[in-house]
This record gives sequence, structure tokens and C-alpha cells, in this order.
Amino acid sequence: MALSLLENSNQSYIQDIPLEVISEKTRSLPMTLPTKRVENGFNISDSVRKEPMIINITVVDNSKDYMLNRDKLMKLQELGEEVQFVFSNRDTYEHMIIENIEETETEKQKFGFTYYITLRQIQVGEIKESDVKTDNKKAKTSGGKKKRTTAKVSTPTSAEKSKVNNVTSGTNGTKERGKSFSKTLAG
Repeated sequence: MALSLLENSNQSYIQDIPLEVISEKTRSLPMTLPTKRVENGFNISDSVRKEPMIINITVVDNSKDYMLNRDKLMKLQELGEEVQFVFSNRDTYEHMIIENIEETETEKQKFGFTYYITLRQIQVGEIKESDVKTDNKKAKTSGGKKKRTTAKVSTPTSAEKSKVNNVTSGTNGTKERGKSFSKTLAG
């Protein structure tokens, strides 16, 4: 990325788009907690889940490229691709999605825009493959074959048998359908 090539050491960026002035930045780290009663002795931390981080920024762009910057931000949001957000070359946030861009124009700001941008961090998972070795001596099987068990099926009750018989014999209380009105007219 071109982030390290740009000269301003306190500059903020979304991807490679410079954000001229960030007047406000808030970061939210929400957690989901259980809302129902839990049993005494229940480990509450088992039910607490970390939600994605949300960053809200207010950007004032009065640069000479304010129109180009707006178009690039809108394109990034439209594509829905993950972006990197760098705040004042101090904090770097990876795997962010531009969730919302609210644009404000006033008579005081003729050449530029003010944006309220919401960034949400997506949770990225990684699949790791590993080989699992089985000990054939302990499993008492030959050739690495595993013993499989299946659930036992119980015999149906008399009520279940009568339902099946009604469906298969057609005596479930429904009458046979006749021709529709349009088919009757057509002959």
C-alpha cells in the first residue's frame, strides 16, 4: 500500500484515501450478554460473546481532491470489500467494512464535504488442517477402519400406524378434486 509513501506523519486514511481532518472518532467494543435468568453456579462467561468493533468518524474534507476522495469512498462502500483504517498514523484497524457514509453539505463549506462514516470490523476465521493419527491397537480395529454405530429405530405406535394407513389409502378426510372452472369451460 502507499500509506508509508505519503509525507504527512499525522495523516489518517481509509485504504489509500487520505482523510484530511478527522474532527471526532469514537470506538465501540460491544459484548452480547444473556438476557434470561441463569442458574445459580452457571458460568456467565460461557454466554458472553464479543461483537464486532464499530468505529464512527467525522471527516471534514476541504482538500483540492475532495470530489475524487468522495467518489473513492463511495466506490469502496459499494464494493463491500474490507479496508484498512489508519488513524493519525498511530492506530491501524484491519478487516473493516464501510457500513455507512452520511454526507453533509452546508453553505459555509462550498468546496468540500463533511462525512459521518461508520466502519464495522468483520470477524475473519481461519481454517487449519491437521492430521489425526489413530492408534489401531487401542481401537481394536484393523486397517484403521472405525466402528460406526447407528441409532435404533423403535416400532411405530398404533396411532402412528393409523396415520400412515390413512395417508397411503387416501382416507384422510379429503375429497377428490375436480376440474377447475377454466378447464370446465375449455372442455
